[in-house]
Amino acid sequence: MILPPLPAPDAELWSIEPFASAGLEPVDALRPARAPYRNENPNAPALVLIPGLTMDSRDYVRQLPLGILVDIHTLQANNQAVQGEEGFGHFVRHVEEYILAKKLEERPGGFVLGGSSMGGAISLAICARGRVKPRGLVLIGSFANCMKLPFYQRVLAPLSWYLPLDFAKHSLRIFFRFVRNSRGAVGQDLRFMWARHVHRTHGYYGRAIMALTRQNQIPQIKKFALPTLVIHGTKDWVLPYSAGVEMAETIPGARLVSVEGAGHILFYTHAEAVNSAMADFLDSLNAKRRDAM
Repeated sequence: MILPPLPAPDAELWSIEPFASAGLEPVDALRPARAPYRNENPNAPALVLIPGLTMDSRDYVRQLPLGILVDIHTLQANNQAVQGEEGFGHFVRHVEEYILAKKLEERPGGFVLGGSSMGGAISLAICARGRVKPRGLVLIGSFANCMKLPFYQRVLAPLSWYLPLDFAKHSLRIFFRFVRNSRGAVGQDLRFMWARHVHRTHGYYGRAIMALTRQNQIPQIKKFALPTLVIHGTKDWVLPYSAGVEMAETIPGARLVSVEGAGHILFYTHAEAVNSAMADFLDSLNAKRRDAM
């Protein structure tokens, strides 16, 4: 599948569409602003991309070329808790309500769900709850089992309720001086993280990090019956490569694409490889739908 070239970094590429649902915090939904990235074909499936822990949804800018195949939607994460929910449920509920409000399930091509890192874990939780039913699942540098995390991360997770993590993130600017010339996976990832400016509250980090470091979705994903693509970097220093292998081996029929030398932010640093794998996956879903008609 040949995709359009990656967009210029200084272009105005996103259309911001505020989303509000009863009882939920208003957030922004982002969609491609123009062709060739904006897909106006009502028969094309929607692609809902969920951001990771420290991500801004705009960070999926290098996935915009996939717009020739799908109608891209990416929803900013909510800071506030959702009444009646716990764990990933706070984030899951927001995405579910968006999908239902936009009637993405009712599109002729349905919708495909996915995300990077925490966005992938949230995608798994959405599928396990079953309120909305995607046609396929894309998991980029993600994980389903907290036991894949280093022990110290799980032990220190409760501190996320109190530590000024936004300040710590901005402090990467200082460290950036020492890694700006690094070509390795760690240097690439840190340069990306340094540039992120989306504000998150203590509550957001507390809910998200506690959910991530206490999750074990392995029993649920063993029962999945939907096409799944797992993409993982072999040099991921945040979530080890073995976490992606575990998901691919657990979800029935899942396909694993390994991106050699890629770190945690592979959807951005290795966008061509990630987009190529996603395009092949999406094209196969579209072909199955055409064959079934």
